[in-house]
Amino acid sequence: MKYNIIAIEREYASGGSEIGQRTARRLEIPCYGQEVLERAAELMNTVPERLRNLEESTSNSFLFSLSMAAKVAIGERDGLSEEGALYVTEERVIKEMALQGPCVIVGRCAGWILRERKDVLRVFIHADKEFRRKRAEQNYGIEPGSVDNTLKKFDRRRSNFYGANTCMEWDDKKGYHIVLDSSRLGIETCVDIITRTAQGI
Repeated sequence: MKYNIIAIEREYASGGSEIGQRTARRLEIPCYGQEVLERAAELMNTVPERLRNLEESTSNSFLFSLSMAAKVAIGERDGLSEEGALYVTEERVIKEMALQGPCVIVGRCAGWILRERKDVLRVFIHADKEFRRKRAEQNYGIEPGSVDNTLKKFDRRRSNFYGANTCMEWDDKKGYHIVLDSSRLGIETCVDIITRTAQGI
């Protein structure tokens, strides 16, 4: 393949996770998402839910500690905040997964973490609000009355986590090779575009 690693960031309920999973199946390679958090939890001797809460609380106010964390050797977490230790651990996990061979990694700044590699395809998936509302209700069981707040909550969490870790805007097109609107293109067309690009077709 032209690109061995596909790193996907996505708006909540835009279909990014599904696109990642389908792309991985098409290419017959692993897809990692929740697995990154689960492995990080093992290394930090805690539970995934605890780390998920840390991710949700991360904001640009932690920028300094996270920037320092990026300079710390892998495995050396003493003196870091919990958020900084989480970043270092997830960075380690993502790099280890990428070393195992071709894969799709969804979320958690994977594209940024692997930015020095030339074989990483960085993708951002977004969609219009109505498309996302329907997916949030139908796929995730979100009540219609709370769906707008849920979209905002998860987008803000992802944006804050990405910004704190990378010093870049989460949805800035300059950070990606491909930006796809799943509401206009459809899930399967997005999979086709990513797959063909990864294969160099």
